Amino acid sequence: MPAVLQSAGDGRLTLAGRLDFESVPGLQGQLVPYLRQGDALTIDLEAVEHFNSAGLALLLQWLEDARRRKVSLTYLNLPAAHGELASLYNLTGLFGES
Repeated sequence: MPAVLQSAGDGRLTLAGRLDFESVPGLQGQLVPYLRQGDALTIDLEAVEHFNSAGLALLLQWLEDARRRKVSLTYLNLPAAHGELASLYNLTGLFGES
């Protein structure tokens, strides 16, 4: 399944599909319109089927995009592979996980 970012209403978004080297380039700018709509966003990743370092880079980029626009960005249901990669790259805690 191709990766898709969709609004779920009220500052909530869902991200579904594969977050890998093939899909991430098409997603990079898709968060920007949502960042213009309010001061807080939540992205639910429960429907992410595959996650690798490209996905981690995308989530980091989106955190930076939100920070620059003074928007609070929260991720829900991070994939298990996220924790492994975040630990590997010494990024544990950056995404709000404990």
